[in-house]
Amino acid sequence: MLLEIEQKCVEVYRTEVDEAIKCKAQMQVEISRTRAEILEICFALGEQPPHFDRKAVGGLKSELETIIPLLEEMQKRKMERKKQFFEVLNQLKTISNGICRSLEDSPYKMVVDETDFSLERLEELSLQLLDYQNEKRDRENQVEDQLSTLNSLCLVLGVDFKNTVDEIHPTLNSSKGVKDISNNTIKSLTGAILRLRQVKVKRWEKVLQKFATSLLELWNLMDIPMEEQKRFHNVTIKITDSVSEVTETNILSFNFLNLVEAEMSRLEQLK
Repeated sequence: MLLEIEQKCVEVYRTEVDEAIKCKAQMQVEISRTRAEILEICFALGEQPPHFDRKAVGGLKSELETIIPLLEEMQKRKMERKKQFFEVLNQLKTISNGICRSLEDSPYKMVVDETDFSLERLEELSLQLLDYQNEKRDRENQVEDQLSTLNSLCLVLGVDFKNTVDEIHPTLNSSKGVKDISNNTIKSLTGAILRLRQVKVKRWEKVLQKFATSLLELWNLMDIPMEEQKRFHNVTIKITDSVSEVTETNILSFNFLNLVEAEMSRLEQLK
């Protein structure tokens, strides 16, 4: 009976010892895993790892209770930093598509792989974003200037501005929406402006060479009343103007030029 009790006590003791050894091993594994993750996060954040002093914290349980909150804090910081990276990268991607600049896959791979969340790398990406934002703003200003120039030319020539820009890109007619600022759009706007400027020059040369001087001569020759001359004063008073000074709406439109030509024909018949 006593031997049986003794054996049971030994078994209980061995079980407790085994459990203690197992528990100690599990805590050691957990401590090692936790420390390794802390070190990995520190490396990704570009920071020096914390110093672990086992003597200061006491036993394994105390050590585990000390480093787990530290790991949770590091994980929180890592997630916040990762969020910052994604915010910058998403802005970079959006802007790069609009300004036709390629964005390497390496920054995204770096975030997905969680290999480099350092402040230095974040600063590099932020500077790149600033560069892209500046280029975007410059392109937006350039497109707005081009649209203003194109509109002025259309007004002078009597050309439909809306249809003209629609043919280049539909977004250019939007007063509030985002306008396309791609290389193709800027190139097309430049081409349209050049083409209309050439048309303006040719029409103005025609006005000066064929209409303005002849009208003045006919008016003087035939003593045409001022009331009849008024309709075409905007042509004759600009006889000394350069083409860049011609800004009056529809002054070089087909309709108005046809009116001037018709008036000249009428006067020639009356002469």
